[in-house]
Amino acid sequence: MKSLDLSRFYAANADLPFQNRWAVMPLRASMPVPAEKMEANWQLLQQTSLTGNKRLIYIHIPFCDTHCQFCGFYQNLLRKFDTEAYIDALLNEIALEMNNPAIQSAPIHAVYFGGGTPSALPAGQLARVIKLLKQSLPLAPDCEITIEGRITDFDEARTDSYIAAGANRFSIGIQTFDTAIRKKLGRLSAREEIIETFERIALKDSVALVCDLMFGLPGQTTQSWQTDLEIAADLPLDGVDLYALNLLSSTPLAKRVENKQLELPSVAARRDFYLQGADYLYRRGWTQLSNSHWGKTTRERNLYNLLIKQGADFFAFGSGAGGRLDGQSFMLQRDLAEYYAQLQQGKKPLMMLTGQSLLGDWLYQLQAGIERGRVELPALTTQSTLLNPLIEQWQQSGLLVSDDHCFRLTPSGRFWSSNLLQALQQLLLELNNPEHLKLQEKMMQIRKSGQAVHPHATAS
Repeated sequence: MKSLDLSRFYAANADLPFQNRWAVMPLRASMPVPAEKMEANWQLLQQTSLTGNKRLIYIHIPFCDTHCQFCGFYQNLLRKFDTEAYIDALLNEIALEMNNPAIQSAPIHAVYFGGGTPSALPAGQLARVIKLLKQSLPLAPDCEITIEGRITDFDEARTDSYIAAGANRFSIGIQTFDTAIRKKLGRLSAREEIIETFERIALKDSVALVCDLMFGLPGQTTQSWQTDLEIAADLPLDGVDLYALNLLSSTPLAKRVENKQLELPSVAARRDFYLQGADYLYRRGWTQLSNSHWGKTTRERNLYNLLIKQGADFFAFGSGAGGRLDGQSFMLQRDLAEYYAQLQQGKKPLMMLTGQSLLGDWLYQLQAGIERGRVELPALTTQSTLLNPLIEQWQQSGLLVSDDHCFRLTPSGRFWSSNLLQALQQLLLELNNPEHLKLQEKMMQIRKSGQAVHPHATAS
């Protein structure tokens, strides 16, 4: 192996270690299965008992009432589609596999309805899916069942239908309680309406209630962010997420920033927002569960999101959904017409399937460790001492605290966690799997040629 160049990942200084937060590029350590072999490979996978990992289910609802200014997950405008027909198709897709050894072989620990905007569907439609899952699949007794959505959708009828069917966690995207900033983002509910809805749901005392907040928004100030934090802390919530605005070039908000219609806070300001939020929640007695998530009560576990980072198997259903089973990643047809057509033929509507990852378990151990703020490098590579100069430099820059056994991220390190993860996954690839650097280059060529590759499957 050629000498390991650590200096390319050194932090600049303690005040601003990096010029920007890096997007974590997923390692492409598996080759796509040829289209003509996907069906046979999938059927073989479905007949395999999967018992080595924790297991999850992701359900994708690809519809939204509106296209929020900052969102990069928008697919289909709700009013243009028959959502009852989509739920019928979704139930048919689940029925194709619900008796197979793959999904029946061990308990399912979490179910996540993501999108899109799952809560936008009329009352009763998601309940049909939850009921089928509970009747037909081996859900664990404490299975976490999350409905993701917008605050305006959680009216009495929909809320009651979710709870009656068995949902036990609501993740509601607020972004900010500031009415003026919300309007700039295409969100219409005022602060008072949001607070009233949260309080109404909490009175039912039936679900873990989670609020998503976002920092780095246009017009956001230290004072407005502090108000958001105080409102969230005073509400009867079980958890809160603090997310940095990730400005995707395809979004309406990005175009407005590019045209100088809006200005966003600097990376230094975003760092300060994060530290402000982390410090405030700590002083209010909240427990940090991951880099972006805090819990106030024992009801909130954030189970789905944590297990995904640990490499759990996750079954996926719905147009545009992505999953991973036995180390093989897959994605389903994003085009609704094609999704329906393949289901009518009795087939899983696969768009892409890969072979098994060739990297081993170290990548998931690294991801999970960074997410919980504690990494044991000796457990990830036999050559961990080669990384010591970088770890020492990061410690001097205030990003972590290290001892002989592990390192722990400081609050600053948690803000820059994507940079640390990107650096370490590249370095560990060079240490543990140098032969796969050539595979990475080959995968890059395939991506440039326009062929399908392993998606970075997430639940938004």
